[in-house]
Amino acid sequence: MPTPKRILIIDDNAAIRMILTDMLETLGHQVVAEAADGAEALKHYTTQKPDIVTLDLSLSAVGGADGLSVLKSLRQSDAKARVIVISGNSKDKVRTLVDQAGACAFVSKPIKEDDLVQAIAKAAQS
Repeated sequence: MPTPKRILIIDDNAAIRMILTDMLETLGHQVVAEAADGAEALKHYTTQKPDIVTLDLSLSAVGGADGLSVLKSLRQSDAKARVIVISGNSKDKVRTLVDQAGACAFVSKPIKEDDLVQAIAKAAQS
């Protein structure tokens, strides 16, 4: 079994955060914090120092930052930040933007446990 990871969940939808928390904890990981917006996400990243971040790409711009902006900010504050982007939009253009911004992995919605497991393994190796 892989080493448990400390994970920060960033999603503006409380139901999705709850589903992800349940999935991640069932897989043996520890959710160290949850954030609903960019400002909260950056604060939790700085204080909690998670191993991996899950980030909803369609994060509403509450707090002034969409998901792609939050990804860029995380990578600027820590070039080693391991971010898994989660999105319902899996078009090639979107994936290219996410890759260029420094995401380690991409998971399409609806979230499947196998996809999440693979993304965590990929992020852990990056």
